[in-house]
Amino acid sequence: MDRALHENREIFVNKQLLAIGAAVLLAVLGFAALFAYAKGADDRAFEGTERTTVLRVKQEVATKTPSSELSASVEAVELPKAAVVPGAVTDLSELEGLVTRGVLVPGDQLTPAKFAQADDVKGDTAVPKGMQELSFLLEGQRIVGGALAPGDTIGVMASYAGRTANPINGVLVLKVDAGVGDGQTAAGATLTVAVKTLDAEKIVHAMEFGKVWLTKQNEDTDTGGGRTITDEDVAP
Repeated sequence: MDRALHENREIFVNKQLLAIGAAVLLAVLGFAALFAYAKGADDRAFEGTERTTVLRVKQEVATKTPSSELSASVEAVELPKAAVVPGAVTDLSELEGLVTRGVLVPGDQLTPAKFAQADDVKGDTAVPKGMQELSFLLEGQRIVGGALAPGDTIGVMASYAGRTANPINGVLVLKVDAGVGDGQTAAGATLTVAVKTLDAEKIVHAMEFGKVWLTKQNEDTDTGGGRTITDEDVAP
């Protein structure tokens, strides 16, 4: 009697183990099938779409890093042409002898605009006395295609319902944090600038209620002669 009971228990336990093993196997097979389907869905989504291989940042890169030291920080990725930033780099040899103009963050596509000769890249930029820091995010085409770096000076264009003006000039760029586009536009960036209180108010107001474009300026930039432009000035 005891022996029969013991044998029945062994049979029951073995059946349970077989059932558990079968469940685990089914789960693994199900996961594999789901993964294969998801990969196939990605491939199907790209069917008929022309793709390009570009270099993309996979870990943060500091300002003034030589292009020769970037191999471990970037990866080659294949993207639909619509998602590729204009001028995207496909090989590090295109950047030979150059250094990064600002910090590069993961997901950022490499472009020549993000590099310069070492002597042309300024170091850390401090906030001038009496000014304050302000950060704002803009799309790539609104920030000179992303060709801005710490130490640059910019002009601010503000547009409101058919009226455009250049109310602020000579704004010092302190920091540029590159971002990633939505697949349809060039990558944008968050700019941190040093501004006087009134200029900070103007920028915030334009960001909240209008549209903002930036210009890159230098010591020879002529900011005179500008005025508020309306629809009549463009298409009389």
